[in-house]
Amino acid sequence: MKIKKALSKLPLIILLTLAAAIWLLPLYTMIANSLKTQQEISQAQYYLPPRSLEWVNYVTAFGVLKQGLQNSVLVAVPATLIAVFLGSWSGFFLARMRFKYSQAIFFTATIATFLPYQVVLYPLTRLLMALDLINTKPGLILAYLILNTPMAMLVTATFFQSFPVELEEAAALDGCGPITFYWKILLPVGRLAIISTAILIFTMIWNEFLVAMAMTQGPAAQMATPVLAGLKGNYAQVWHIQMAGSMLTSLPSLLIFIFLGRFYIAGLTAGATKG
Repeated sequence: MKIKKALSKLPLIILLTLAAAIWLLPLYTMIANSLKTQQEISQAQYYLPPRSLEWVNYVTAFGVLKQGLQNSVLVAVPATLIAVFLGSWSGFFLARMRFKYSQAIFFTATIATFLPYQVVLYPLTRLLMALDLINTKPGLILAYLILNTPMAMLVTATFFQSFPVELEEAAALDGCGPITFYWKILLPVGRLAIISTAILIFTMIWNEFLVAMAMTQGPAAQMATPVLAGLKGNYAQVWHIQMAGSMLTSLPSLLIFIFLGRFYIAGLTAGATKG
């Protein structure tokens, strides 16, 4: 009986294994080529495992990316913290404070969340030029705040809408105002939603390319993704250096999902499981 049941699941297992292999193929290719020699790359042996582990490729790539990685940290971390703070406050206000235009504002923020960056790139550039913030880290932080705060608001508001109204009413009877309620009750209870929002926003900012490329020139404020793209011009046809750089650039987001992934999933599903 158990054998028959196992055989009935065999097609599904095979299908899922093939899907996983296809999904992991780009990752394998990146890791394998990041450890190859120039000779192996010149022979177009992209899908074969490396003959030896050339860790020096990572040293070379890190030397080029070091300043860009540092700039990415100095931009992504404060931009994430401020965007989540402002977004959670806005989400709380729109979710709990009903007024005449709350739905219109929520709908507008939803549209702004899913607008492609190309649509707002020109006016955003003009704004930063007017503020003399082009090619600066504060300018990038401001740009990412404008672009990502609506997303933080949308995600947190979805959770806050599912928060029990009775708890808020009980807190109000005890003299707990909206600000005190937010800091002492809502944030501790909604920490999973806040953490998942922070992970989402940080990953979006860290991996973003278009704004980081358009708003900066030179190493002073340039983030890791434009510097990584520049490796193609500085190191023609040296894919092993570029792949090592890609691994280094993707490492922070990867580590966040490895160690905080359970909070991310729990936070996204928290609103759906609360009544």
